[in-house]
Amino acid sequence: MKYFFNRFVLFSVLFLFIKPVQAQKIKYSSDFKKAIRYARDYMRIEEYHHAVDVLLEVKEEGKEVEDWNYLMGYNYIYSQTLNKSHALPYLQKVTDYESYEDIYRLMAVSLQYNHKFQEAYDYYDKYLEFLDYSDRDINKEINQLKKQCLTSIDLMEDSLEMLIVNLGPNINTEYQELAPVLSADEQMMIFTARRPDSRGKDIDPIDGLYYEDVYISLRDEEGNWSKATSIGNSVNTIGHDAAVGLSPSGNTLFLYRSDRGHTGNIFFSEWNGKLWTSPEKLPKGINSDNWETHASLTADGQSLYFTSNRSGKGALGEKDIYVIHKDKYGEWGDPENLGDHINTEYDEESPFVHPNGNILYFSSKGHEGMGGYDIYYSERNEKTGEWSVAKNIGYPINTAGDDIFYSISSDGERGYFSSIREDSYGGQDIYMAMIPSQTINLIALTGEVRDETSNNLIEATIEVVDNTTGEVLQSVVAEGGKYLVYLEPELNYGIRFTQEGYLFHSKNIHIQGQEQYIEMNETVQLQRVEEQNREKLNNIFFASKTLLDNSSSSELKALANFTKTTGEYKVGIYVHSAKVEEDSTVNVYETQMRADLIADQLLKLGVAEDKIEAKGLGWQFPVASNQSSLGRQKNNRIEYIILPVEKEVIVYEETVVEDTIPQLTPHLGEVLEVVGTITFASNSNAITFESYIVVEQIYDVMDRYPNLVIEIGGHTDNIGTSSFNYILGEKRAKIIVQQLVILGIEKERMKFRSYGFDEPIADNATAEGRKKNRRISFTPLEYKNFK
Repeated sequence: MKYFFNRFVLFSVLFLFIKPVQAQKIKYSSDFKKAIRYARDYMRIEEYHHAVDVLLEVKEEGKEVEDWNYLMGYNYIYSQTLNKSHALPYLQKVTDYESYEDIYRLMAVSLQYNHKFQEAYDYYDKYLEFLDYSDRDINKEINQLKKQCLTSIDLMEDSLEMLIVNLGPNINTEYQELAPVLSADEQMMIFTARRPDSRGKDIDPIDGLYYEDVYISLRDEEGNWSKATSIGNSVNTIGHDAAVGLSPSGNTLFLYRSDRGHTGNIFFSEWNGKLWTSPEKLPKGINSDNWETHASLTADGQSLYFTSNRSGKGALGEKDIYVIHKDKYGEWGDPENLGDHINTEYDEESPFVHPNGNILYFSSKGHEGMGGYDIYYSERNEKTGEWSVAKNIGYPINTAGDDIFYSISSDGERGYFSSIREDSYGGQDIYMAMIPSQTINLIALTGEVRDETSNNLIEATIEVVDNTTGEVLQSVVAEGGKYLVYLEPELNYGIRFTQEGYLFHSKNIHIQGQEQYIEMNETVQLQRVEEQNREKLNNIFFASKTLLDNSSSSELKALANFTKTTGEYKVGIYVHSAKVEEDSTVNVYETQMRADLIADQLLKLGVAEDKIEAKGLGWQFPVASNQSSLGRQKNNRIEYIILPVEKEVIVYEETVVEDTIPQLTPHLGEVLEVVGTITFASNSNAITFESYIVVEQIYDVMDRYPNLVIEIGGHTDNIGTSSFNYILGEKRAKIIVQQLVILGIEKERMKFRSYGFDEPIADNATAEGRKKNRRISFTPLEYKNFK
């Protein structure tokens, strides 16, 4: 944090050094005097880190000199890049308090940064007594610092269980690293650094630090970040270039740019598949003649939160947070100040809106905090649109120093931010906080859209519909063929992937009783409108054998509109069932009734009769084995198929489908030997696509043994504390319980348990061993009669 102390204090201090030296009649070497002179010169232009460098060159001669220690402590306190807590041992060697009128204040600040808050509070009091004059601004500032000390004591007593890690030398250096922005899958990090290898390789004369450049790093499945490299000259210039935001798709990067001065605006750059495009300035309304420094785009792309120090109507402080929304034509409207629940008379900075759109994280100097910039959050009331009073995110994420540029993973369990801490490599470093006890109930659909034949990426449109009301909730484009859609729990969603010239792909999401974040990753392969190509209709539902449910209306309209555009082709509606009895005629009759109901609705929606062919095929053409419940679920399906208008074709051929799910035999008290395994990335509870094979095996066991109760155990590696890993293991077990509930297993038949790192099956000393230990175990417990 930068304390804006009165200027007279600085310049009086520069000459205080001479008086005691002359009075003591002590001889100093010429190098020592030269170092002091150079240090004073650097202090005059506020390059305190350089002053420390030259003072350290004469450490051996100065370490017992009171004035040298005073200057060391002073420069540590005022520096933007040095750890202010390091000032304390120097200031403690200063005993002649009468010669240094601000020593009480400097001691208070250094104690505050060392988290000795009660002692810091007492020194602030002594400083006020020592001043003996009534400067309102200084009294106000010192009383705010005293309040920070009391707040800090409370926050430390109520600290959070988490693991905070420095992201290491591939990201952090002895210079400044800050403002991390991550892709939604957390596999790519873009951040800002002030290093000598910046494009301009020049120093900003205002603060004596290198100009900002943008860097990029990628992460592997073990959680290791690659050596960060420059994002490239298409983005970086010889001036300040800083990454400030990234769209959820990871394809639009927001940047802060300034000329050689402290004014700047927000720009954006887009990933074109090969490189980042030359940044373009965001329009007026977002940018102004003032200073815009940070921006965060909502997941739906319709709102942008940003910081500005603009004055005028609605402004509350120095830098405030604003929001601006797009209108129905896609144009940005007028910016709105977020009001006094968010903004204060001091600086607010680095807004980040969670993908659910209802949680805003930001940093502030004005709300109750521990010192400098603290990180806060506010929750939006969906009915009123109002933001709650900002709440401090807590210790140990927040400290007495500047904690800033916070962004959080979609599941709410990992936060990334900038801070100066004891393990910093130098200046601001980038850290990750792992908070397994925290979670955000949300469904994330993510993946790619590709052409089934060529495998090329397709920028399809993803439409999200509330099947109950028929309302279109979202319509987003898969930028660069990659999509990311966030859904709130409980609703019955119809998801359709559409692109001109292709069949639409249908998906149904309806999860009830969700207790934590769920991610569903799928590569959707779209088929061209060509003969015999087919897709399932997953959002057509029947209230009875002879009645379509109203929740089918949106999918039926989409099917009708599609059928009208197929040109020379007609569309076949084919309804299938699982094999529940040997007599196929019953199944054929029932499925034909359902096919006819769908055809009737299409006719009512304006589809020509010669464009439709409706058939019920019973259980004759399965896609999975009818021996398992999951197989039967897959066989109960409705498909639409592209057919020629003028001729009959063979649509299906009889096949024998083998059961691909291994049948396991449970033995009470013994861990099931599943085929495959469920493993997790480091410090994660997200399951991979390959893990679903194991989930299906467990579902099959529980389906064949309907009275079986099973324990689902979550295991971790040994990175982090016991309590941290206990929480993480529990979350891993719960996510598997959630998946089995989605498939139809009763929740009361499953008991989850966390083993933390207590039962490893491999050596935690190696990366491969730790990977094996991050797993799920399944243990049959008992047979119970459920009524």
